[in-house]
Amino acid sequence: MHARRNDQAGDTLLEILISIVIIGISMSVLFYAFSISTSRSGIHQDLVTANGILRSYAESTKAAVRDQVNGCGKSSPTNFTVTYTLPAQAVTNGFTVSSSPTLTPHSCPSTTGVLPVTLSVTMPHGEGTKTLDIDVRTP
Repeated sequence: MHARRNDQAGDTLLEILISIVIIGISMSVLFYAFSISTSRSGIHQDLVTANGILRSYAESTKAAVRDQVNGCGKSSPTNFTVTYTLPAQAVTNGFTVSSSPTLTPHSCPSTTGVLPVTLSVTMPHGEGTKTLDIDVRTP
């Protein structure tokens, strides 16, 4: 057997506990940062989806107004109480679309007038509402 030398002292229990606490704090900070990053990524993805839905409805509105058969683009409308209807679109689960004035039917604007339309998408999980204001003109 070898005799123990004084310079070969081991770690104390207090030093081991302090190192475990420091490692635990570091891991909890990393976990918190990861969970915040994941939730923010989901919110940003919902914003992109809401923007896509708004743009899709705006393009559908433009196409419906210009429709030569069923829309405001008729070659010789007798009066401008003609209405146009937006085609049904698939909306991602959890998103709700509304319009002011209501989505169907819309009155056509006069040949010199503009009909302001506000499209709104309510996002899931209480993340808020995204709106888009468009001006509809008769072609």
